[in-house]
Amino acid sequence: MSRTERTGTRQRLLAAAGALFAARGYRGAPLREIAGRAGANLASANYYFGSKEKLYLEVARAEFERLEQRLAERGAAVSTAALDGLSRAELVELLHTRIRTTLEALLDPASIHGTLMQRELAEPSEALPVIVRRHIDPLRRTMDAVLGRLAPELPQPEIERCARSVMGQLSFYLTHRPALLLLMGRRSYPRAFVAEVADHVTEFSLGGLERVAARHRKRAPKERSS
Repeated sequence: MSRTERTGTRQRLLAAAGALFAARGYRGAPLREIAGRAGANLASANYYFGSKEKLYLEVARAEFERLEQRLAERGAAVSTAALDGLSRAELVELLHTRIRTTLEALLDPASIHGTLMQRELAEPSEALPVIVRRHIDPLRRTMDAVLGRLAPELPQPEIERCARSVMGQLSFYLTHRPALLLLMGRRSYPRAFVAEVADHVTEFSLGGLERVAARHRKRAPKERSS
């Protein structure tokens, strides 16, 4: 088998696995069926990936790498240290870009990213700790860092809650999409939907962050005097 043929087989296995994992979850997608859909045999699947879990992790890695690449292309993949040199306006723009890019990844009808993660979170597999450590936690740390620079007076537990609130808003439009589309009388989200929601979530989150920070500032003198 030539190198081109080997690459083709590997890519077909990844494509078939991604479609089945997104449709049925990790446990509902037998490796033999994945191989059959890819036009390969079970031995080939084991040869290229070693196990179904490793194949699953490779599918997840590819999806998160696409998100990370898109963030990098838009100048939103910055190190925590680099945040210290940004103005508030630049931090707000960075937050907005990360919100919009994440929302695009979750809602893109041509991508399995959102559906794959919905399945994984609804029915966690043995691979979830690896996915969290390798992919979700780095994204989480960056969001915490951005919000921390925007509200430096807040303690870390408050920042973490604010970051979860931001992500909760984005996830809502994925998890509740069928009901929302019925309420909207549509089959799919309109073309400008992601941009509009990203603008709203950014402004809403900034307002909420300031409200939490104001509450903290008001409470701080009482705590110091007690």
